[in-house]
Amino acid sequence: MKASVLLVLLLISQLAYSQNDDDKVLIQNYYETCKAKNYSAYNAVNTGIQLFDTRQYSRSLKNFEKALEKDPNCCDAWYLIGYCYQKTGDYQKSLEACDKSLIINPNNSSALVIKANTLFLMKDTLKAIEIFGKAKEIGPDKIDGYYGLALLLHLTGRNKDASLVLQDMDKRNVKIINVRDNRKLKALHKDLE
Repeated sequence: MKASVLLVLLLISQLAYSQNDDDKVLIQNYYETCKAKNYSAYNAVNTGIQLFDTRQYSRSLKNFEKALEKDPNCCDAWYLIGYCYQKTGDYQKSLEACDKSLIINPNNSSALVIKANTLFLMKDTLKAIEIFGKAKEIGPDKIDGYYGLALLLHLTGRNKDASLVLQDMDKRNVKIINVRDNRKLKALHKDLE
């Protein structure tokens, strides 16, 4: 019984720290970049994140907007708004929200990843490749930038370059804590063989 409770708690905590990436290809994780300075804003961001897993993006969006009312410099709320807009298909608003996050903190790898994935969904592969490269440099310990860059290089027929990106990720011992991300990475490795 105790083992079951522990397993459930571990799964819940994992979901709280990774976005619901229900897309079969994309990897987009949430990494706290600029913790809200206001406690109400911090709670609103966390509530919004919890709503991702039930795909309640409009409710998530309201929570992130509430966080910004309390703390207008919460760059995490801005890129999470971008994520909500991306998931609801409003790509232009997604890009605008990510850009607002990047104005507050240009070294926000999560905002770059969401922006790059949005550009990919808009079929702007060249710009997405450029931004994934930046995300990889800013977040060398996170899978998102490596995976996105390698995926797009693969999709544009540059398999050797994609393999080099994944080799670089392996050399840096990037930790993969999300089971879904691990499956996607294994599938990409297989496609590159």
